[in-house]
Amino acid sequence: MAIRRLNGTKFNERERNSLATVSTLPTVKAMVDCFDRYLNLTIADGHASIDTIKTYRNRVHQFLSWCKERELYPALITQENIKEYRKHLVDSEKTSPTIRLSLLAIKHFYTACLAEKLVKDNPVFGVKAPREKREIGSTINYLSLEELQRLIDNILPTYKIRGDKTKQVQVLRDRILLACMALQGCRSIEMFRANLGDISESYGQHYLKLDGKNSIRTVVLRPDLAREIVQYRQTRKLAKEKLSLASPLFISLSNRRYAQRLSRSGIGHIVDGYLEKCGLKHSDLERNLSPHSLRHTAGTLSLQNGSSLREVQDFLGHSDPKTTAIYTHVLENSENNPASKIKIDF
Repeated sequence: MAIRRLNGTKFNERERNSLATVSTLPTVKAMVDCFDRYLNLTIADGHASIDTIKTYRNRVHQFLSWCKERELYPALITQENIKEYRKHLVDSEKTSPTIRLSLLAIKHFYTACLAEKLVKDNPVFGVKAPREKREIGSTINYLSLEELQRLIDNILPTYKIRGDKTKQVQVLRDRILLACMALQGCRSIEMFRANLGDISESYGQHYLKLDGKNSIRTVVLRPDLAREIVQYRQTRKLAKEKLSLASPLFISLSNRRYAQRLSRSGIGHIVDGYLEKCGLKHSDLERNLSPHSLRHTAGTLSLQNGSSLREVQDFLGHSDPKTTAIYTHVLENSENNPASKIKIDF
């Protein structure tokens, strides 16, 4: 008796051969359940962040939806099918990093299924994301010193607020958030994960431990920023918040989520709000600033003010000095432009 698809059509000869090599044809649910176990036990050696797991699940879900639309059974996907999906992503105008992440997630999906003998091979092996056509340094958008000062000045100083403890908490939270990102070079994910217990003091110097993408690092805090963090903690106590070492450093102040951890989208919303307020979010030169631009600002301004490449590499937590070197490339292009040395009236 011929094996048929759910819609009644027969599998072709290649698919029947593939079926014969799989002891038991797995359901899509069995494959997804297998992937969930893999995510929790294997990714990042069993210590993957919630965001990473969520991202991988979403990318695989998008792929499975694409398979369903085309009546392709996930257990029988071939390398050609993966290339078709890659073409689908390209045609959908997805960026190269987005395509690369999608292929990585799908590769992990089939690695998990292969380990439990649900499939006979991993069809993603050998399929690469398209090369990104991007000029080096083109993604480095940053604020000038004057623009950064304008951004900081747009947050009310705390001494202008009297009586309203919640408003004081908000002002201090926003000032510290922007300063950590634009002066200390912290990432959004590091700000999202930071707890009050990550702040320490030794001989009058304050430190902040940062849980980043792939590593944990500790930064030395500027004295003025450290003072504001101390005031921020005291103000939260006066606002009757029960604090512990596990309390988030940055909290939501909405009625529904008051004192809960400020989400990554919430962090982005705050930063974008101040950039918009200062007229810095977009410009006539098509410079689009984002929360990550504050980290670029910290690195660029540090180099401009005499810090060495190695100092900035350690400061930003770059594992590869080539990443930090992009900042010097941007500065050299703007400060040592060969075209400016041509002596001609124009």
